[in-house]
Amino acid sequence: MASHTRRKLKLPDQIPLNPLLDLWEQQEPEGPDATRIYEFYRSLAEGKFVTTRCITCGKIHFPPLIVCPNCNGEDLEWIEIPEEGELYAFTELKLGAPVIVEDYAPFVIAVARFGNYPENGVQISGMMFDVSYEDLKVGDRVTWEIMEIVGPGDKTRYWYCFTRV
Repeated sequence: MASHTRRKLKLPDQIPLNPLLDLWEQQEPEGPDATRIYEFYRSLAEGKFVTTRCITCGKIHFPPLIVCPNCNGEDLEWIEIPEEGELYAFTELKLGAPVIVEDYAPFVIAVARFGNYPENGVQISGMMFDVSYEDLKVGDRVTWEIMEIVGPGDKTRYWYCFTRV
């Protein structure tokens, strides 16, 4: 896997994240509170973008799941999402961005397909920076990028966004 540059997104310190929305705080690798999707968050921190595939029926899911909605199977494996995909839909958010990212508006919100969707791939929504709505078209090649989210305070989390190839 090629290395990706880490984009850094700084969240305002004066706005604490709602604990119900801060999924990073809810991840435990094991034990009674383990969500069984800890691997997804750990992989993001390591610069990898992964999801789950059902071993029984082969269906790939995003976001990662612990039970396959296609066959109800519980035997899932972690797989890496292909680095390059295709832009399927997009729009631009100019006004009304959530407070935690309003400093980055305008930005594009996109849906991209990675792999051979829907048979053997995933469709994922994400943000795009450094590109304008007018410069994009459906079918453009995109890649995922892991970004570092800093704040509030000294908290660091990781998430993904898309970049046009």
